[in-house]
Amino acid sequence: MTMAATKPPTEWDAEGIKAEIRRQNLTMAEIARRSDLPEHAVRRALKGLSRKGADAIADALGIPFDTLFPTGFIQSRSSLRKPIANAPSESRSKRSVRADDARATA
Repeated sequence: MTMAATKPPTEWDAEGIKAEIRRQNLTMAEIARRSDLPEHAVRRALKGLSRKGADAIADALGIPFDTLFPTGFIQSRSSLRKPIANAPSESRSKRSVRADDARATA
């Protein structure tokens, strides 16, 4: 009994891309080596954080970049950072200047 070829998804997500990499008997490490990239660049591409890694994946799979990653790479690393809790809204130097201004007007 032969296995029927699976139809590629209409929308690719990280798990679908990883499955396609396995289907083509590739690994992310191998894709990185072929493209002269560090392995983490290929892994980060699946999170939308490495355009070079995403290009390497698309080239290795033979699937157009826009098909694999239709939303592109809008996120930056700074957009993933969480705000610091209890961060002061002003620096201390500004507060001391205001205190001096208050004394001068009094």
